[in-house]
Amino acid sequence: MELVAAVPSVPDARSRSTAPLGRRRLTRRRRAPRAPRRLACVLALAAAAVAAISCPAAVRAAVTPEAAAVIARHVEALGGRAAVEGVRAVRAKATLSAFGLIGRTESWTRLPDRRASETALGPLTLREGFDGRTAWRTDPGGKLVVLDGKDRENAVGSAWFENDRWLEPDQGGGNAVLAGTERDSAGTYDVLEVTPPAGRSRRLFVHRDTGLLDRVVGTSDRQTVVTTLWDYRAVDGRRFAFATRIHVEGMPANDATVAVDSLWVNPEISDSRFAPPGPIAATVRYLKTPGRARIPFDYGSRHLWVKVSVNGGPPEDFIFDTGASITVIDSAYAAKIGLASEGHLQGQGAGSVGSAAFATLKSLAVRGQDGDGVEMADQQVAVLGINPFIAPFFWRDVAGVLGFNFIHQFVNEIDYDAGALTLYDPATFEYRGPGAAIPMTLAGTVPAVRMTLDGRYDGDFRVDVGSSATLDLHTPFVEKHGLLGKVGRTIEITGGGFGGTFQSRLCRMDSLRIGPYAWERPLVGLSAATTGALASEDYAGNVGNQILDRFKCTFDYEHRRLYLEPGSRYRATDRFSRAGMQLARFGDTVQVMQVIPGSPAEKAGLEQGDVVTAIDGKPVLSYTPDSLLPLLEQGRVGSRVRFEVLRGGKSSTLKLKLADII
Repeated sequence: MELVAAVPSVPDARSRSTAPLGRRRLTRRRRAPRAPRRLACVLALAAAAVAAISCPAAVRAAVTPEAAAVIARHVEALGGRAAVEGVRAVRAKATLSAFGLIGRTESWTRLPDRRASETALGPLTLREGFDGRTAWRTDPGGKLVVLDGKDRENAVGSAWFENDRWLEPDQGGGNAVLAGTERDSAGTYDVLEVTPPAGRSRRLFVHRDTGLLDRVVGTSDRQTVVTTLWDYRAVDGRRFAFATRIHVEGMPANDATVAVDSLWVNPEISDSRFAPPGPIAATVRYLKTPGRARIPFDYGSRHLWVKVSVNGGPPEDFIFDTGASITVIDSAYAAKIGLASEGHLQGQGAGSVGSAAFATLKSLAVRGQDGDGVEMADQQVAVLGINPFIAPFFWRDVAGVLGFNFIHQFVNEIDYDAGALTLYDPATFEYRGPGAAIPMTLAGTVPAVRMTLDGRYDGDFRVDVGSSATLDLHTPFVEKHGLLGKVGRTIEITGGGFGGTFQSRLCRMDSLRIGPYAWERPLVGLSAATTGALASEDYAGNVGNQILDRFKCTFDYEHRRLYLEPGSRYRATDRFSRAGMQLARFGDTVQVMQVIPGSPAEKAGLEQGDVVTAIDGKPVLSYTPDSLLPLLEQGRVGSRVRFEVLRGGKSSTLKLKLADII
């Protein structure tokens, strides 16, 4: 699914930037929209925004004379060099207003690079920190997540900014240049481009009249966050911003305001404050065998469907999705079972944005008919309208999505051939299979692995069990390698995700390799999205189930390994619809959706909006999307399929001749 993915690091009150906030593809790829992937992003951002700032050390850096003059003026406005360099540590408590909720946040910073924060907002509690070596955060249930890859890099950069290393005489090992000047109704600003030793640069706007930092603009993976600072007050001779507003461009509902209530300069802060927390009490109960639960799943529409009981209710259909940053409950299902929610936020997916709320489940149980399974208490979830986006393409409703805060509690073995999901206790799990161990990092909350296309295009790819695609390449990766001009025939595909649509080109590339495994002629989507998950700069693309179902996949989040064992589909050729259209169900009506130009569907005269009543003489509702695959995707080239349709109140019969489109 690809609506959302993880929560990397965030900035501070003096210098903020953020990680991005968090597709279901029409025609070939349906994907369940995921929980707003940046569910916690602005929450974490706000927590970091309360941290206050400065400190000296000595590392060689680069600063232009023009930037040095602006920095010097800012240092004087804060109280002078002695006051700024006298700040070695800061603790702050603040009131946080975000998502229609009022919460509390507390932060700690200490030179040269320590940072930590705790934030409580509605049902969500978030902790994060960096102790100089390990960057970490907790999930909504309190379980520790150690950051690696780009997430760790961003966390290190945030710690550098939050300790105001850029104000030091040598910029703390970073770089600063004067990027220009800008004006608005409040005055003129000197704009600094400041780059830390690790992580992304940020643009800092220093007011020319006051010398104070007015706002910070940061980008992360094509998401822009603007942080505005005001209400500067002196504490022990150094001025700090006591009010901060964080705005994620394009997502006004996620604006967060932080008002500092108390601030201490140079308090005693224990090293343990910045260190990763210890293990929490187990919240998982294995229903049959300690440390192991084997649960059947239905592999339908190239998604994993499992039965889940919420708050002791009857089991309902949920989608298992490694691409979802948090477990999601459909809003209509939540209303049906009387689940109370609070707050509101915008989440971003492959297509655009949509709204969500928060809730806490008393219990969540995933089980099979034989009673095997697991049960968890006090699960934090997002509540949003899932079915309006995905039910038409699955021809069935979904009650929810199992996301990261459930999935990473276990080692997850997905046996596509057997239709079984086995959940192991990470503390006792030991892999004994014949598969290859692929190194895995976390892209926020989404597993990521290294892959190679055509023997020369390497990249880190998010592993998305919520996607029915093969491989979707992100727009920056496509542009960097000029792939549109290098591949052969392509067809235009309209993709869709939570809240919006986008265009991409589908092609066949020569080869694909993951670890020791490789095959030829994979179907690859070349994204043209400029926003959302498929515009990611940090990762090359997304891997979906048309690749993953070739293997038995074992995700070990604790040890960051993905074990792959070839299965019965390993040598299968990637297939695309030989009809060239998509059918969607709305109630008891099945309609033609996208029709690919030049496809057999277009040549047969089918049009978007046609109501299909029968296929090959059988009522259309006697089919399922999966029973149509052998007919429309795998049917013999040249064979004919008869469609009975209604258009404008008139019925007609159209004959479609199957052909390979790509």
